[in-house]
Amino acid sequence: MATFQAQVEALTGLGTLHATDTNPNLTELSQFLKDGVIDVTSKSIALDPKTKIEFSRESNSQASNAVDFDGADIIAVVRESAVANQWEECRFIDPSRQYKVTNTESLDYASKFNPAYTILDNGQVSVFPTPNGTNEHFKVYYVNNDPKDQTNNAALVYGHSDIKYFPSDKVYLVALYAAIKSLEAKLAEYTIDEEDIELVQALSVNLGNLKEQYNTAFGVMAPKQQAQRGR
Repeated sequence: MATFQAQVEALTGLGTLHATDTNPNLTELSQFLKDGVIDVTSKSIALDPKTKIEFSRESNSQASNAVDFDGADIIAVVRESAVANQWEECRFIDPSRQYKVTNTESLDYASKFNPAYTILDNGQVSVFPTPNGTNEHFKVYYVNNDPKDQTNNAALVYGHSDIKYFPSDKVYLVALYAAIKSLEAKLAEYTIDEEDIELVQALSVNLGNLKEQYNTAFGVMAPKQQAQRGR
């Protein structure tokens, strides 16, 4: 598959992008791609919450509480029940109930067979009973918010062509997003005068077409489409 750089070049018609370019350069393109992953993820989930699993990522086994997942959307939490790899689903509790789940006389008491979790300061995840690191670890399944490439698990950049923790049928939307942002960056450097107006018009038409393709994928109609439907 073509690299994201090649895909964006083809979509925008801007020619070959270089590291020394401006509006956009390759560093900016890499950021557009990362932003595109986050935007496609959030829009897809907003459209159909059941698709969260398509963007899910499994954490490493955690041996202590207060683990920071950088504000990621938590899908599920599981905890070992003192038997290696015997994972029990954790129920979510409001932070205000964190004492009750440790009180053996409370109906909310969390045992190793009926564990619980909550989210505390800065989105940190804590489970109950507290993990002790000996077959009582926990793992978190969450919506990935750190775009990476599938092949090397490296931070996503313009030279990659695939995306990890991301559905393959939506990868093209990330290239579309980056192409839109690249054209917007390019248009921002032009002044509307006789010398630039023809090029600006051509880029603007292409930008409008790409935005329409992108929005249509999420069921959002462009103003032109809305007008036509209203007839």
